[in-house]
Amino acid sequence: MTWFPRTLGVLTAAYGLSTLVRPAIFAKPAGLSGDEPPAPVGILVRAVGVRDLANGIAMAVAPAGPALQLAVAARIAGDLGDAITFALSPNDDRDAKKKAIGVGLGWGALNAIGLLAARR
Repeated sequence: MTWFPRTLGVLTAAYGLSTLVRPAIFAKPAGLSGDEPPAPVGILVRAVGVRDLANGIAMAVAPAGPALQLAVAARIAGDLGDAITFALSPNDDRDAKKKAIGVGLGWGALNAIGLLAARR
């Protein structure tokens, strides 16, 4: 059943593209900036956006089997890496920090389900 991980891939790619165009979509809810992030934050967010765009496209178009499973596993690693990074990073906005960690863990869990679906 590949439709679920592929759908997650399309959503991941769309989110990655949106953060490339408007970094505040990621930066503001994560507590990294206000409406318009400073240049260093924007650069970092865009780098994550490129990662998500590439990984999402890979998930959407990889052949079923090991290639799709690897693309989904890479996505899970990115999600967990994001959650760990936010957990270890100083942030005065505790609610934003919790939200960022939760989003990373939530997407990691969804993609873990997607990985299980890709193995069927």
